[in-house]
Amino acid sequence: MNKIYADLWQVPLETRFGTLLSHAYFLKTPERNILISHFEDLGAAPQLRELGGVDEQYLTHNHEITESVGELRFVLGSKLIGHENIAKFFDNDVSPDQLLEGSGPFVGADGFQAIYTPGHTDNNLCFYYPSPVGKNYLFTGDTIYLDNGRFKTLVMSSDGGNKQGLIDTLRKLRELPVDVIFCSVAMGHYEIVEVTLAEWHALMDEKIWEILD
Repeated sequence: MNKIYADLWQVPLETRFGTLLSHAYFLKTPERNILISHFEDLGAAPQLRELGGVDEQYLTHNHEITESVGELRFVLGSKLIGHENIAKFFDNDVSPDQLLEGSGPFVGADGFQAIYTPGHTDNNLCFYYPSPVGKNYLFTGDTIYLDNGRFKTLVMSSDGGNKQGLIDTLRKLRELPVDVIFCSVAMGHYEIVEVTLAEWHALMDEKIWEILD
């Protein structure tokens, strides 16, 4: 388990769909311990228990639903949470413990925000946390991801994604004072990216114009 900041750890790197590099993240707030995204290797679970355990696991979207989702929830004893539009992608054996309804905002007393961000699919969530001991974290799921060091977007129309939804999402995220970007997946090389506010605005503007072009 890689400690990134005083309240944030990175779950060991995994490979998904043969080519994508993936990290989940463990966040400790004053109110709760949160796992963001999913990971397959249950060997990492004991380390999370040593850090205090997981109260809630948030899925960014349906592409994180695998056969191990239910098993990880059982091992961690955590509450599984996603957007209401993710429900149709679960089978009868596993279902979320809580579904976030509508467009939010979904903000906890600790300041942790689950943000409904459709576009890549119709059930995407991003997560924002202004850390009291670190920086302003944005966990983007697959809304933006890294492809050999360059941020990209992808619309999965087969899963309810659409260009206008993604544009609206990027405009919403642009308004956040982001210091650090954590993607769920990357191609070629995975990295955590720190940005200034000007760099963040420029990045969002660039991604919006690419979709409009």
